[in-house]
Amino acid sequence: MSTRFIKVAVPVTGEEEARAIKEVVLSGNFISGRKVKEFEEAFADYIGVENAAAVNSGTAALHVALAVMGIGPGDEVIVPPLTFMSTITAVFYQNAIPVFADVDEDSFCISPEDIKKRITTRTRAIIPVHLYGNSAEMDGIMRIADEHNLYVIEDCAQAHGTEYKGKKVGSIGHVGVFSFFATKHMTTGEGGMITSNNEEWIRKPRIIRNHGLINRDDHECLGYNYRMNEMAAAMGLVQLNKLDYFNEQRIKNSLFLLKELGRKNSKWFRIPELSKDIKHTFFWCPLVVNTENGFATRDVVEKLKERGVEVRQRYQEPLYKQKVIQELSPYPSGCPFTCQPESNIPDYKSLNLPN
Repeated sequence: MSTRFIKVAVPVTGEEEARAIKEVVLSGNFISGRKVKEFEEAFADYIGVENAAAVNSGTAALHVALAVMGIGPGDEVIVPPLTFMSTITAVFYQNAIPVFADVDEDSFCISPEDIKKRITTRTRAIIPVHLYGNSAEMDGIMRIADEHNLYVIEDCAQAHGTEYKGKKVGSIGHVGVFSFFATKHMTTGEGGMITSNNEEWIRKPRIIRNHGLINRDDHECLGYNYRMNEMAAAMGLVQLNKLDYFNEQRIKNSLFLLKELGRKNSKWFRIPELSKDIKHTFFWCPLVVNTENGFATRDVVEKLKERGVEVRQRYQEPLYKQKVIQELSPYPSGCPFTCQPESNIPDYKSLNLPN
């Protein structure tokens, strides 16, 4: 074992973040204050949109975005099977039905061609996940959305600063959502952000995140306790100033690894093709293990761990194989699959998306 263990991801923080948080702690103003507003404005400017609304997690950002779009019982939302579970659970929170479309073999992001096969009269939205710091093929996705009058919610939880044809992800679809969890490109410890050029789609999240309140007493809609606190926002402002530097290091390190591995021309693994249209920010540096040659991915993980290098197999199964989906059991009553008279229950058990 190496004396120095190289982890996949660690938050990079220091005295600047500590001072920013201390300032808020000593102020006594912890909720809905100046720092949250400043962070929203700075992040919107960085992404290249008019507006942003801060919340307390990336999952909350996804949930609120779906609520703002009016996604509800019986509606279908097209999602990829290769992502973190929050992309799907947020759909369930609105009592809507996730419909899985396969991913592209090189980008690992949702395939526009497969999206077309999944559209029905119940489809209301598409959630492309910009996976591992890559970008989904947004031109194709937006064309499909325009043709079928669908919303596009960009899940950018792993793609802070990623660009598609010169535009930052989170500024291309109708709404973008971000996570600031500890291992992300930048962190607030825990937190999330919704971005949009539509003023209404930011005004409403600010109400929904605060119990649906429009003043001290009047609840305009069903809301949640999804506010970002001032300490998180203060930390976010510091981290945002460092984001481009963090990304430069991610890109430099990842391209080095892929270049050196590519020299091997190995039968044991495949290096993904990188699109010239995309600035990939490498939340992960991905490669595919060719398991058909008898080389198990778990063996790679264990052997590298023995040598002091952490790697991870993400994600080991497509999400439609998760128990809560296979058993159609997100809620005790069977909703959203049984709570509508005309519900079309997906056959997740026989679903097979090969990529």
